[in-house]
Amino acid sequence: MRERLFPRWGAALFALLPLSEILYAPVTGQTLYAAALASLICALVCAGGARLAPCWQRSRLLQWLLALAALWPLTRSLARMGVFLRDTVFPSRPLWSLILMLTICALLTATAGLNRCAMWALPVAWLAGVVVVLSGALTLTQLDLSYWQMPDASLPGQVWDILSDLLPASLVLSLSLPERLSGAASRGLAAGGALFALISLRTAMLLGVHTAALLPYPGFSAAGLASIGDFARHGEVFFAVPLLLCELGRCAALACVLLLPVTHTYGVIHLPARAKQKKPR
Repeated sequence: MRERLFPRWGAALFALLPLSEILYAPVTGQTLYAAALASLICALVCAGGARLAPCWQRSRLLQWLLALAALWPLTRSLARMGVFLRDTVFPSRPLWSLILMLTICALLTATAGLNRCAMWALPVAWLAGVVVVLSGALTLTQLDLSYWQMPDASLPGQVWDILSDLLPASLVLSLSLPERLSGAASRGLAAGGALFALISLRTAMLLGVHTAALLPYPGFSAAGLASIGDFARHGEVFFAVPLLLCELGRCAALACVLLLPVTHTYGVIHLPARAKQKKPR
């Protein structure tokens, strides 16, 4: 039976992309609107890209161009994950060792193939969504409504900043789908973008835009204010781990695209075919 990338797996894979941006995006009073608008634009673009994917994959030249295009978001994701881990958890570790560790993890996950990466994305996306919602619920009483801002002239610039981070990986993956899954791509980006926007709003109303502007990872810092009694005092750790898993899944999927022109398959490991039994004379 041929492997299939089911719609809910594809939607989960694309939901990882906006969720991966939550840890790194700077937060201002416009981030709520910018995240929602950027995710909507990505959803529309990727819905069209998924429809073109079967035609795109027939050309060897276009496959190589797509693989080269996957290299930029892949290396950028690995680099920013390494910097985040060095700045927050492993300050004494050299940056290159952290990036090397993350690269090995992404490549090992990629050996299972794009279909299985999407299958694993489903529980990871649910876990990240539950943690993000729980983190927002635990800090609900601490929100200051006076930090709410209406859209202003700085909105287009922030939309562009989020698009420049979100769109390359989204478009590369939408053009690499083994089947027509335009609806799954748009649903996943919309769901992940909605959580991205809500957490940006929570961060701005919790820390204030001036304090958030001074922090390198405002979403991560805001999650540290959430705790469940003595059990979970460090809410930022519980908040960051699922989002890092989201980005690691994104890196694995991009690595599958990068290797696709060489392997000619959505997986890297090829299982040997069984030897044919000789017919008795």
